[in-house]
Amino acid sequence: MAGFTVVELLVAIAIGLVILAGLFRTFKVQQDSYVIQDQVSAMQQNLRAAMHFITRDLQMAGYYTNCDRNNKQMDWNDLDGDSNPNNNMETGRPLIFAANNITTGGGIKSNTDLIVIVKASLEEGRLLASGESASGDTISLSSWNLDGVTGDDLNTAGKKYGVLVKDDLNYAELFHLDNSGKITPPLTNSYTTNDRVHRADIIIYRVDDSTPTRPCLVRKNLGNDNGYQVIAENIDNLQIRYQLIGGTWVNDPAGNQARVKSVEVLLVARTASPQRGYRDTNPIVFGGSTIPAPNDAYRRKILTSIIKTRNIGL
Repeated sequence: MAGFTVVELLVAIAIGLVILAGLFRTFKVQQDSYVIQDQVSAMQQNLRAAMHFITRDLQMAGYYTNCDRNNKQMDWNDLDGDSNPNNNMETGRPLIFAANNITTGGGIKSNTDLIVIVKASLEEGRLLASGESASGDTISLSSWNLDGVTGDDLNTAGKKYGVLVKDDLNYAELFHLDNSGKITPPLTNSYTTNDRVHRADIIIYRVDDSTPTRPCLVRKNLGNDNGYQVIAENIDNLQIRYQLIGGTWVNDPAGNQARVKSVEVLLVARTASPQRGYRDTNPIVFGGSTIPAPNDAYRRKILTSIIKTRNIGL
């Protein structure tokens, strides 16, 4: 005859539900914390990887191209990120080019910077052999293989940019080949035996937001036509400024490429997913300018580095 009454059962069920709700909430909080910590760890790794690639390329900026004292006007494949085919020309020494706080779209995240690093390829280059020469609009090579590895390193399609360097390093010229194999614009000097020829690297870094929920830092080398490659995911911003000889900092080195002695890079990474109940209200100050707070639910981390240029600003 002994047993529980209906009221006792209802009270027991209510107490059990309260306990289960508390346990579930504790589990959910711990699970969210674990997920966020995992994303923060990935975010830190993305920052380190991205900064490693940018540092490596910046330290080589101007390798052999620092001997080219001419201002170049070339189409850097829509450097400024817009879609206007008549607005692709950039002029200056073939060392470093920049676009500051881009707002024109074209797949580039608004209000981020873009940098172009120009250098001779470290691996794909050699001395001109006997009988090889270059002058005017003509280059004559017995082999277009510049590194001893199978395959041409210069051609009229994807690998059309090169650098010619005098053997005493007092002169160099960045060039590109047109569809007929002619050099354009024509060279102003002549190159012969024991001068050097290299394929040129023209490396572009930018933040791509083609998928707005997952912006990426991408890298493209016009020199080997490898297309844009994702360097790090969930990179929210790229800001760059340049220190000139004398200590002045500028946001764009236009006209002063040869005077750049160091480059400060700021990268902002964010978590892959927003965090429930979190709001990022922190603005970012960089070089005297303030980047407004995003005011969203993503957590972010910032990594900055000042990189010395080894081949320019000497």
